Amino acid sequence: MKIKLLFWLLIFTNVAHADDKFTDIPLEELMDVKVTSITKMPMPLNKSPVTAYVISQDEINRKGYRFLTDILKNVPDFHVANLASTEKAGVEIYIRGIFANDKITILVDGNKVKAPTGEPTAFLQTMPLIDVKQVEISLGSASSIYGGDAMLGTINLVTETGAGINGIKVKATGGSRDTGEVQVAAGKKINEDISVSLSGSFHRSASEDLKQNYPEIYGKLDKVDLTEQNNNIHFKGNYKDLTLSYYRIYNNANTSLSFNPAAPISYDYSGAAFFATVNQMANATYNFEINPFWQAKSSLSYESTELEPGSSYRAWGASAPISWTGDAMRFSETVAYLKGDINWLSGIELSFMNSTPKNSADASSLIKHVSYENYAVYSQVNYDLTEKLALNGSVRMDADSRYNPDFNPRLGFSWQAFKALRFFGAWGTSYIAPSPYLIYESWNTPADPIYHRANLNLKPERMMTAELGLNAEPFKNNAFKLSGFYTHGKDIVRVVNNVFTGNPNINDNLATSETYGLQVGDSQHFENGISADLNYVYTLGQQNAEKLTQMVGITNAPENMIKSNVEYSLNKFTFRFTGRWFDKVGTHESNTLYKGGTMHGATIFDSNIHYALPLQAAEFSIDLGATNLLDTKYYNVNINDNFAVIPLPDGSSFSGGLPRLPQETRRLYFTVGLSY
Repeated sequence: MKIKLLFWLLIFTNVAHADDKFTDIPLEELMDVKVTSITKMPMPLNKSPVTAYVISQDEINRKGYRFLTDILKNVPDFHVANLASTEKAGVEIYIRGIFANDKITILVDGNKVKAPTGEPTAFLQTMPLIDVKQVEISLGSASSIYGGDAMLGTINLVTETGAGINGIKVKATGGSRDTGEVQVAAGKKINEDISVSLSGSFHRSASEDLKQNYPEIYGKLDKVDLTEQNNNIHFKGNYKDLTLSYYRIYNNANTSLSFNPAAPISYDYSGAAFFATVNQMANATYNFEINPFWQAKSSLSYESTELEPGSSYRAWGASAPISWTGDAMRFSETVAYLKGDINWLSGIELSFMNSTPKNSADASSLIKHVSYENYAVYSQVNYDLTEKLALNGSVRMDADSRYNPDFNPRLGFSWQAFKALRFFGAWGTSYIAPSPYLIYESWNTPADPIYHRANLNLKPERMMTAELGLNAEPFKNNAFKLSGFYTHGKDIVRVVNNVFTGNPNINDNLATSETYGLQVGDSQHFENGISADLNYVYTLGQQNAEKLTQMVGITNAPENMIKSNVEYSLNKFTFRFTGRWFDKVGTHESNTLYKGGTMHGATIFDSNIHYALPLQAAEFSIDLGATNLLDTKYYNVNINDNFAVIPLPDGSSFSGGLPRLPQETRRLYFTVGLSY
């Protein structure tokens, strides 16, 4: 309660004591940034019907961001569980109370890079930013434009062309836990028609020392090896209106610690239990301007994901190597009419997909190779009904060869009621077809206490999102936001826990859910180089998991969350101090430690000092930063925390899920950069 009062006091202070120190930059000019990922058409941010954020390259450099999750941790609507280790070797992301790893579309220059056939996204924390021009984040249903998996929004990394880089950029980082990292980008404009760019990164770290930092759980283990490494390569070539690109990201990390080390089964924490995933995207796009108003775009892309053979899934005593693969060939054709007050876009998309789902050597009889197609038609219009009122409407029909056709609309508006006051809102529906990974998920043998079998009757998950909000400029250089949101989901896939019946576990469309809440934010910029922002998100909700007769509270996401950022620019220096506070992370009813109650939250601070020295034909920079500056040791409930007590053949039992997963403690890093 005291923190909430402090939040409102700070906002009141910003409003009450505004004076002539503010600059004359109006809010609408600050918000007049063009984004394309919201509607696939250029749109000023101040006309967006949904909550959206744009993080520029300058902001990325000033704040010392190196990877995508550095940004997501500070986006108000996101809760990032930066786990020391998880089953899928990644972080868990929650958007407005909902687990979002598989429900948000990840794009690079508008092209999908997530696993095309629904395998786990294990690389979010390793996407480098060395060649990124801006990051566009939009929230709310986007299936009316992007189809399945865009249930909660999109993240689009817009990269520089060779002409934009026009030289070489290098960043080398060293840090605690034997961290070593290099990011490089090079680009050149060869002539008026041709430019090329090539970037790459390599990162290696010993990761978290759980024996030392969490001795009550891991202190008795002989060895914990969580060494992780990842690398990335990105090529982009432009010839007149033709763009060719290739994006590849590799991630290798230990996974065994998503399971309970106290269980009376021998687990492997030596680093041998790991997932090594490769995601790739190759794309060719041709933009054709028919006349100043009519434009067309043709795109052909290939996307793939693979869990490298030899990756080992150490769960419930099983230690067999496992693998999965998935790939897709996509073709899309889009025609757009852009004429000021009315912008119209329509297109088709054809996708041909292949998948070999998750399997283990001792479940070879269940290994399946799946081929299927998706045919889509979509249309959208942005219409400025008046000078101040803009309307947006879109609809998409997807015909997955495994299911009936699915229609998803979205309606939105933006109303500039006064010069310094804008209202916006959107409503939309979305869906995600069950991935082969979920349908055929299997491991272990029927002799083990827990095993998993395929479910060929899974249905698509569905979701409806709605939002209504306002942006205001109560005083010059002061931005205020207030929005309310509501999300309703049905046919959500969960695990049927059949341990006590002696039957295999199975994935099924078990859950319905609804979340609702509000976001309040205030941003202040002073002429002396200081800027500060403060955001509060309040989220409530309930779900009917495992076909319970009554609704229970949402799990894994906090009820209250506050994020703040203070930045001070002084000549060549920029100082950043970021704080995140959250509380009341709910647990599942069968959680063996909290039994459906809430666990404590945490307060985490990050900081960075950025120094930039312009030289005659280059720029030299230094970043000295820390994540979790105060070395806070805290836990987060895992998305798979709903395992009950598991009986063993000898009559004993143990807790089948680790009810709380440790977060990464303090990391220090030092980065040297050179742009030439």
